[in-house]
Amino acid sequence: MPEILRIHHVGIIVRDAEAAAETYRAGLGLEALGLEDYRGEAKVALLGAGESLLHLIQPVSEGTIWAAALRDHGEGPHHIAFEVADIDGAITELAAAGLRTLEPRPRRDAGSVFGIFLEPRGATLIELVQVIRS
Repeated sequence: MPEILRIHHVGIIVRDAEAAAETYRAGLGLEALGLEDYRGEAKVALLGAGESLLHLIQPVSEGTIWAAALRDHGEGPHHIAFEVADIDGAITELAAAGLRTLEPRPRRDAGSVFGIFLEPRGATLIELVQVIRS
């Protein structure tokens, strides 16, 4: 199994990323790190929560996994992302153990990471990420 370095982030579906970020900032004192446009599909507010992050995901176009989650389940937790040092190696190890990914290869994701979702095996979607080091 791949070595998990930490919980990188928890993805939460929201109707308004900026308003939700302000609620977390004002209510919990979390550090607002930025707001990113994710390929015209979502606005993602990034907040620091100790060693981990929150990704507050506001769908902005239909036909995405985030829009479907908001429509079908409303606002709330969507996925948990675990950081690995070598995402390609992790994918190979997981494939050998019979676990599949939802995408053929990692994609560049919000917050300067490469990410890939694992095929769901329960209630919570799992993502693996590798931080892009410059």
